[in-house]
Order: sequence, then C-alpha cells, then structure tokens
Amino acid sequence: MLLVKHLYTDLWALIPVCLVGVFLSLPLHAQLSDEEHQSHHPDIYGEKPPQANQPQQTNSAAPNAPPSAGMGNGMGKGMGKMMDTMMEKMGAPKPKDLYPSLMRLPDLPAEQRGKVEGDAQRRMVEGSVIMEQGFGALSQANARQDFALMQLAVSEIEQGLAQYDSGLAAKRALAEGQAPRNVALQWFKREMNLLPTLSNEKPYFFMGMSSLHTSVMLILLLFAALMIWMYLFKMRRAAALLDELRHRPAVPSAVPEQRVSTPPINTSNDKESTSDLKTTPLVEPIKGNRYTGRLKVVGIFSETHDVKTFRLATPSGAPLPFTYEPGQFVTFALTIPEQDKPVKRSYTIASSPTQRDHIEVTIKREDLGLVSRYMHDTVVLNDLLDVKVPSGRFYFNGSDIDSVVLISGGVGITPMMSAVRYLTDQCWPGAIYFLFCARTNNDFIFQQELTYLQARHKNLHVLVSMTRAEGTSWMGPQGRFTPQLINDFVPDIVSKEIHICGPQPMMDGVTSMLTELEVPEMLIKTEAFGAAPVAKKSSASVSTVAAPSSDTAITAQFLTSQKTTTMAADETVLEAAEAVDIDIENSCRAGSCGSCMVKLVSGNVEMDVDDGLEEEDKVQGYILACQAIPSTDIEVEA
Repeated sequence: MLLVKHLYTDLWALIPVCLVGVFLSLPLHAQLSDEEHQSHHPDIYGEKPPQANQPQQTNSAAPNAPPSAGMGNGMGKGMGKMMDTMMEKMGAPKPKDLYPSLMRLPDLPAEQRGKVEGDAQRRMVEGSVIMEQGFGALSQANARQDFALMQLAVSEIEQGLAQYDSGLAAKRALAEGQAPRNVALQWFKREMNLLPTLSNEKPYFFMGMSSLHTSVMLILLLFAALMIWMYLFKMRRAAALLDELRHRPAVPSAVPEQRVSTPPINTSNDKESTSDLKTTPLVEPIKGNRYTGRLKVVGIFSETHDVKTFRLATPSGAPLPFTYEPGQFVTFALTIPEQDKPVKRSYTIASSPTQRDHIEVTIKREDLGLVSRYMHDTVVLNDLLDVKVPSGRFYFNGSDIDSVVLISGGVGITPMMSAVRYLTDQCWPGAIYFLFCARTNNDFIFQQELTYLQARHKNLHVLVSMTRAEGTSWMGPQGRFTPQLINDFVPDIVSKEIHICGPQPMMDGVTSMLTELEVPEMLIKTEAFGAAPVAKKSSASVSTVAAPSSDTAITAQFLTSQKTTTMAADETVLEAAEAVDIDIENSCRAGSCGSCMVKLVSGNVEMDVDDGLEEEDKVQGYILACQAIPSTDIEVEA
C-alpha cells in the first residue's frame, strides 16, 4: 500500500515537467498538412463541431444569449482538440535538426550529402507552408481581435521561419562551398544570443583615432606650438632688453676713487696699450688737459623720439687721453656736405668722468639745426669724428659743499646727468636735489635711469614736472616751476648751491624765483644753451699795455693769423674775427662756457659777462671773444 502511494505521488510530480516539455517543443515540430493545422484552429478555419455533441437549444432556453456563445463553445472545443493533438505528439520523437548534420558535413560521403540537400529542400517547403498558414491565421485573428490566437499564429510563423532558415542555410552551404561548420556555428551563436552586438562607433579617421579624437589632438598640438612660440618670442624680447640695458649708460656702476675702469677689447691686439690700461689710475682733472684729435663712434642709443646719445671712444680702444669734470663739453669739427669749411658745435658731456674708456653726448634733433640733423641722420657706428675736449667752466664735482640743487629743462639735463652719475658713482654723501621740467612724458630724457638711481641712492631726490601733461598718463606735478614748488621740495634752499641749465627764458625765470626766495646770487650758477643773450652782470675791462686812443675807427690785429680789420662800434672780437675768416673756437656765445677765450696782447676791452674766466685767467690777460668789445685798438693772439 505504501509503494502504491509513492508511485501515485511521483506521477503527479512528473505531470508539470511533461507539460513544460510539450510547450517548449511546440515551435520545433513541423506541421505536415493543412488538415492537421486546421484541426488546431477549428474556429478560424470554419470547422464546426459535430451536431450530436451540441446541446439542443430552444427559444425558451436562452432567448437573450449573445451570438458569440456558439463561437466560444467552438473555440473551446478547437483548443481542446489542439491540446489533444499536442499530447498525442508528445511521445513521438523530435525531428532531427539539420545543423548537427552540417557540423559533420565535410566528413559525409556523396550520397549522404545528397540526402542532406533533400532534407534541406523539404524543410524549406514545409517552412513556407507553415508561415503561409500562420499569416492566414494571424489575419483572421486580427480581424476578430483575438489576442490569444494572434500569439499562437505568431509562434507558428516563427516556427515556419526557423524551418525555412535552417533549410536555406544548408542549401547555401552546399551550393556556395561555404564551410558548413561555420554556418552551423553562426546558427548556434544566434540561437544562444552570443553574436556580437553592432557597434555604433564611427570608423577610424587617422592612426586608429576617430575624427573627433583627431580634431582634439590637432587643437592641442596647435595650442602647444603657440605656447612654445610665445615663450621663444618673450625670451628673445627679454634678451634684447637685457642687451640694450648692458649698452646703456643708464645703469651706473659704483666706481670708487682710484679704481681702474675696464675699457673695451682692443681689436688691434696692442699688448703695450693693454699694459698701460692696467696701470692707468683715475686722476683728477688737470687744467689745460685738452685733447684734439679723432674719436670713434662705438654706440648710438635712442633716448626719446628726437633725442639720441652718441658714445665716443678712442679708435684703438685704449683709455681716454684726457680727463674732464662733470658738466664740461666737447667741441666737434664736422665736415658737412655743401659747407665750405668744417662746422663747429659744442655739446655737453653727459657721461660720468669715472668712465675712463668713453664719453657720451646727448643731442636733440632740431629741424633747423645743421649739426644736430647731421648727427642724427648721417653719423653711424664706427665713424671717426674730429673733436676738441674738454672745455667749459660750468661744472660741479661735489667739493667743498655738502648738498647741491640741480635744476634743468629740456636738453639742459645733460650736464646735470653727468653730475648725478659722477656723484652716485662716487657714493657722494651729500644731498642731491634734482629738478627737471619737460613738455610731456615722451620728452623725459633718462627717465628709467633716474628712477633707478633714486631707488638705489637715498640721498638723491628727484622732482619732475610736465608742462603739457593733459591727456597723458603722467601723474606727477604739472606746469612750470614755481617758487612755492621749489621751496617745498628743497629744504633750507637759501644755504644751498644751485646750478641751472636750459633754455635762456627758463633760466631767467628760475633765477628770478630764487631771488624771490632770497637765495644769494653767489650760490646761483647758470649755463645757457644756444646763442641767447645773457643779462649783463657788470661792466669790466681788461687792459694790457696801454695804446694811444684815437678818434678814428678801432683797429683789431690778429697776430697768429696775421690779419688786421677795422671794427664797428659794439662789435665783439669774435664777430670781427669771423668777418675776416679767422676761426676762434666758441660754443655758447654768452660768456659762460669759456671756449672762446683768447689772449689780449694790447689794448682795452669791455665784457658784459665773464663767467667763463677764472681769476688767474684774467690776471694773465685772457678775454672772452664773444663778449669783448674793444675801446681802443687791440692786438690778440688768434
């Protein structure tokens, strides 16, 4: 009894397994005839159930029954019949697929290959019939909106398509000579969903990179190349600036006393000159220490839009054969085309006397200036220029006083810069008050150097004012100097020595301001630029051997040139000499520089200004040709 109970339980456990197997095997079985397929769907193909099995209906039994009641009964019976048919086939063996045969196809004999080809043809025909029936059933089920039958029809179409596909693949492999194993393997992978998914990646454009990747890489490369170019450009610009600063005199080198300066390399390889250079000390200027000869242009620097600095050295590169004081000048004798004789002009030396290997002159180009235009437009590097140097009595070397005030305007800054460079090179301990006036910031000569020196030397105080600063970036004082501005900037100004250089109107105005501030006249030193007249200082006379007076015209005899001329009233010795083509060196023509100094052998003269003469010069009988007006017949060495 217990054994029977166990068997009964096992049978009930097998029933669900069998049902699952039946439903899974449905898509794999081919349907061989239309009759068998129609027997599965009697409601679709119009199969009517036997009349004997239908219950007799009367008008009273179901008067209001819907018309579809019969269809429901037919559907139920059709489905029952289809289930019966499926159950009948459960015990039948499953049709053998062609793909396992394809795996063994290369090893099959010729007759077996023919059998496989026939099976393939039959499966294609059967698959076509099943798909045709399935599409018909799907069309009718769709018209009736029977979704269950629609799903059955789709399954049947899939079954027919699978049979047709298997037969087609087998025939194609036999006809085209493809490897049957590869065809079977592709089928197996497709059934198991092992085929690779389609890639949405775009085809490669360059070296395995897509077009987007290639574009990004090109942009990065261009950016890197641009950065490298900008870096190299900045390095070249920085190198050019450093090179310019190395050649500018603006950067001072504090040279202590008695220190030997290093000259440029001597290209002539003169060992004797090099030896002399190493033992040449920086000596104090000696009166009468003048050099007349040629100097070589070794550097030209642009300070502003119309100002250039010319650096001059000996042609051999040896140290300068002369010494000079800050503020003295050099006289050029230039051979200019279309001029009958050499043209002479004097320019203040702007460099410091501590520089023993060169001097520098800073020249502003004047549109009507013959020499300044020639220097700017014609003179180039390595030119040799005839010079006479040094000259001038307007200088300051810091001796005997503990402070100084330097006031300049325009190009009058050059002697002041020579003094500032010299004093800072020597680390002079006194207070230096530097006042400069220009039109605009573009006319500010030596701006960078003054800023550098002021930051480095705490005893240097700089005040700069611009007269036309409107519309510019200038943030400092504006307008011309005023007594209040000068007095506020310079403490205890009445006790300080003051040097003034610039255009004559500017010097006259500043002198009046200083007088208003009660600065003693003896502390004010001036030097005019150009031939502007200077106000009379005092009447004076220099006499030598007395000569008899005469009511006739005054005669001037020039002993060196052996020329004699008659002078008009109020005519200077310099003007009389130029009238007879006698060359007397001159520069300011205002009595300040002293370059026109000549010796009066006999006669009497009067001079309005004699600032260019020392007391010992007066004792020895020297006069200033630009200021001397004879009162008697005279003889001069010229």
